[in-house]
Amino acid sequence: MMTSRERVLAAINRQPPDRAPMDFGGTMMSVCLPEFLEEMRNLLGFALPDDRDPEGTWVDERIQRYLDVDMRAVHNTIPKVMLKEIDPDEYERRVKTQRYVRMADRKIITHTVVTEFPLRDMSYEEIRDTYKPEPTRLAKDRHIDWYVALARKYRQDGYATSFWVTVGFFEVLCKLRGYDQACIDLLIEKDIANIIFEKLLDVRIKEVEHIVPALAQDVDIFCFGDDLAMQKGPFMSPQTYREMVLPYQKQVYTRTKELAPQSYVFHHSCGSMYRLLPALTDMGVDILNPTQIGSFEMEPERLKTYGSICYHGGIDLQDVLPHYAPDDVTREVERIIKTLSPGGGYLCAPCHSLPEDVPAENIVAMFKADRRL
Repeated sequence: MMTSRERVLAAINRQPPDRAPMDFGGTMMSVCLPEFLEEMRNLLGFALPDDRDPEGTWVDERIQRYLDVDMRAVHNTIPKVMLKEIDPDEYERRVKTQRYVRMADRKIITHTVVTEFPLRDMSYEEIRDTYKPEPTRLAKDRHIDWYVALARKYRQDGYATSFWVTVGFFEVLCKLRGYDQACIDLLIEKDIANIIFEKLLDVRIKEVEHIVPALAQDVDIFCFGDDLAMQKGPFMSPQTYREMVLPYQKQVYTRTKELAPQSYVFHHSCGSMYRLLPALTDMGVDILNPTQIGSFEMEPERLKTYGSICYHGGIDLQDVLPHYAPDDVTREVERIIKTLSPGGGYLCAPCHSLPEDVPAENIVAMFKADRRL
């Protein structure tokens, strides 16, 4: 019988595992609302662990063991209950700045709508001369020591490990210029897109070089995100992607693999990614998340015919997990496993972090599925 880590690595390398590898909370793309975790604890009779915050999104170890999942995330945000001892100054800053408003009703679907785009009306010259992106907060040495110790413990316990590194390029362009203008930039104002990407590239390489070497020996999967698609297709043609975005992302992924040659690159993009799969594999992506099977051309049978990447996710969050009865959830999970998992190439998980409307009973039902191939 394989260990959890052996099972995950076999699947990533598109080799037959002994059973379908399963994930819940093993990456930053499979975390949960605090209210959901509270509901799950109540359902299972578990208490809030000593190493978790009540408003935290990191799935409890006891829940993961109950569900018998194979992956563990090393979170880059240390829980406050532990941060208080590791870095008191950062703890005080977090307490003062971090706010979480608990939901009165989890049936209310939240929306974040961005209406202001700081570079939208700027010219190429203005962006070239004034836009100076900063890396996300670079971890202090004492934080990195905590990451390493946690990753090492998970490895010793037999689990595959992941760490979220940073976001990408196109998604940031959209936040700076607006989605409509960003797409125009890729086709018409290419010099603007390129100058933004060039500036971002320097920051992304700095982020990779800061964290990846320290974790290379203990983290199996380095995770990145860049939403490149809608439900009906990619935001751009494969040709435009290869010309405008891929050259920058490829440098980040190549540098990651140079610094961690035994690890794998995980790329998050929601939506209809089928037509971009060859480009992703060409630039070194090993794992695609969240495998949104309800999107155009993302049927499991079609995805299985493209055998050069490992899929992570695949269990629908728009209809199946929120709305199906538990027994129907179990049957649907078994269908997906039997389609995607034979011969390797699939890590079964909800296709994103959980939204408000998923009942805890349906997650338990998901992990009751027959994992045999």
